[in-house]
Amino acid sequence: MKIDDQPSLLALNCGSSSIKFALFTPGLERTLSGLIEAIGRGQTPRLRISGEETRPFGTTGQSHADLLPRLITKIIVPRAGKITGIGHRVVHGGEKFSGPVRIDARTRQAIADLAPLAPGHQPHNLAGIDAAAAALPGVGQVACFDTAFHTTVPTVRREMPLPRAYARQGLLRYGFHGLSYQHVAANLPALGLSQGRAIACHLGNGSSICAMMDGRSAWTSMGFTPLDGLMMGQRPGRLDPGAVLWLVDQHKGDTAAVNSLLNTQSGLSGVSGLSGDMRILLASETADAAFAIEMYVDRLVQEIGTATASIGGCDAIVFSGGIGENAAPIRARTLERLSWLGFMCDPEANKAAAQCITTSDSSRPTYIIAADEEHVIAEATTLLLG
Repeated sequence: MKIDDQPSLLALNCGSSSIKFALFTPGLERTLSGLIEAIGRGQTPRLRISGEETRPFGTTGQSHADLLPRLITKIIVPRAGKITGIGHRVVHGGEKFSGPVRIDARTRQAIADLAPLAPGHQPHNLAGIDAAAAALPGVGQVACFDTAFHTTVPTVRREMPLPRAYARQGLLRYGFHGLSYQHVAANLPALGLSQGRAIACHLGNGSSICAMMDGRSAWTSMGFTPLDGLMMGQRPGRLDPGAVLWLVDQHKGDTAAVNSLLNTQSGLSGVSGLSGDMRILLASETADAAFAIEMYVDRLVQEIGTATASIGGCDAIVFSGGIGENAAPIRARTLERLSWLGFMCDPEANKAAAQCITTSDSSRPTYIIAADEEHVIAEATTLLLG
């Protein structure tokens, strides 16, 4: 419902297969939440708005750029008051951006220059910026970078074991999902975890882990691009570099084909041969779907182990993101594999997606914190635009 004349802040979060959006008052009270999901997955995109029925939005094959103009003009603007600021999630900030910035022509170009490092995300972020500028000319826009949260990771972990001249050229482990981890970190004090070692798992179509010391990033599973680390919906995660070179040879030097393979045809989708959507795989009875899930959990447990070693232990695990918040079987299987660390899953709490899903006698707790990158974006937009 539109709130006439009340100033509104719009937060746009364009992910690899979704568009999340939210409206806030200048005091950061949320007045609208929504999501378009299943973009580019061979399905008809679906629009979900809080308090309304889910409905189809657009057609199979339509991209973020196709859907955004209609979303803003036909769905968001009629439900808003006067939109006075727009904030965007931008996946890759490189070395240039260590915090939120106002968007102008030079900023937009710098974001575009980083697109080759996040081809499954950055073009969608730019599409959001351009669609908002066209629909709401003159309204200030702010870019909030996923990479910024990980600038506290020690240099020895940010650089790669290559001649250091490459690091000086920007070949570094940047890390991603920073806005989600910023939200998790802001909620740790309420759980008694403002000090200590927390392993946060953002699990969705894109998945990663962040090892936090006292609420600050100390290690993360993603690297130079969002391809590294965990197995994901359509991305493979950690691979032997030699395997990538072999794939380039198999494709007769066609790096564009290998790029497409790694960004859109691998991970859960590639292994299962069915889908990159965990909900579909969990409902499937095929052997390949079961194998894909087994591999996903195995890789997740391995990376949690690495994260734990990186900060000298683990006081708690946090699940976030679409899979982390909603896939109880994945959480249960993961914690079962981590019983040696003292995690004991409470089946009923896990099934109900309670805030704490471990038993009272578990040596360490596990929590679910719903991702809310949009609030982080709105907060930054308020601070920068005034």
